[in-house]
Amino acid sequence: MLPKSVLLALVAALPTMTMAAALPAEDVPAELPAAVFEGITWTGKIFKDDVEPTVLHGDANEIYDQIMALNPKYVSSEVNPDPEEDVVAALLSKRAQVRTCKVMATGYKNDLIEAENRLRSLGSNCGAPAKQCRRMTCENTSATYICSEANDVSVKCNSLGSLVQSIHNNCCTGKTSSDPAASFGTGKSGHIYNDRLWSVWVGYGNCNHGSDSRPTQYPYPGGSNNGLCY
Repeated sequence: MLPKSVLLALVAALPTMTMAAALPAEDVPAELPAAVFEGITWTGKIFKDDVEPTVLHGDANEIYDQIMALNPKYVSSEVNPDPEEDVVAALLSKRAQVRTCKVMATGYKNDLIEAENRLRSLGSNCGAPAKQCRRMTCENTSATYICSEANDVSVKCNSLGSLVQSIHNNCCTGKTSSDPAASFGTGKSGHIYNDRLWSVWVGYGNCNHGSDSRPTQYPYPGGSNNGLCY
């Protein structure tokens, strides 16, 4: 197996290689501009014995694929153990933690369960640049976001998954009508702010839009294709 440093270089080079291959030779710039990274920034170990953390970029699925390309036996709880429940319990108990529902167009509840699980599978830290938002996951027309309200932010990916779950479990939990036989709504929408330093948003997403899309671009109720927030 190739050394991790070589594999990482190959993985990191893929976007540049793709870009160069897509352009005619005369259009390829002599020197590519400084990278503006897409997606969230993941920082953590890929192997247990790593001395320095690895930094990867993309959405949660893309980062997971990059990790597995480097270490097919990666299990976050083994390589990057995290006392997640204690961290999240403390986070959710803080008075500065504010959860609000029906804040943007909705996502579909089942797709958002997949988002929770994918974030937890990463382990380590997921973050966004100062005063910017990054889409963490996108499935069909459902997405999750992390937004920095001040400086660069880096949060335990496990904790972000649990915050997404908190919104999923506590927002938009009603039935579609007062009829006892009515079904429960399928739309989910909400955000959690932490000390006005960063926030997590759950709701609609257009996977064709840039990963720096702000959730406020999709005001409630939007097209409501995932159902309203009841």
